[in-house]
Amino acid sequence: MSLSSVSNTINALGIFGRLTPELEKRFAELEAKYSKRPKHDDANGIFSHLSLVINHDVSVGMVPVYIDLLRDLKPHLPFSITTSDVIVKDGKHLALSFDTAQTQQIRDLAGKFFEEGVVTTYYTKVVWFVPKKNQVAAIRELRNIREMVFSDFVLVANRQNNENTIYSSNRYK
Repeated sequence: MSLSSVSNTINALGIFGRLTPELEKRFAELEAKYSKRPKHDDANGIFSHLSLVINHDVSVGMVPVYIDLLRDLKPHLPFSITTSDVIVKDGKHLALSFDTAQTQQIRDLAGKFFEEGVVTTYYTKVVWFVPKKNQVAAIRELRNIREMVFSDFVLVANRQNNENTIYSSNRYK
């Protein structure tokens, strides 16, 4: 019996910063207060994250390289980012923006492992599906958050959720 004879690739594989449990809880509370999340949407279950590496059609043989990067990211934890503003993405998602210079060191580290797929992003979506009528109030509360702290870097396949998380920097001591 074989697992599959079709492919030795993973559709999408990435490394993402994961917020502290306290911040995840805070953003979940704001979402419960202001969001109108559709019951069936591809974004359901996705955790707020800092994108660091995203590649598609990744050979299974490359997984150890991703795990090695997780090991080398461990000394950077907790990873703190000072926020600069609240922005609206896609007309309905609220994100905290920041200066990309704050992520340069970890992006440079990732670049030592990967020629392609290192992501430069200036925001993290934190409250999803906020109707326009609720955005001003939600933004007012989010502006009180001056710092995002990421307590882990995780390796994720196909979708940024708990079920697809393969490995964690926090597994290293």
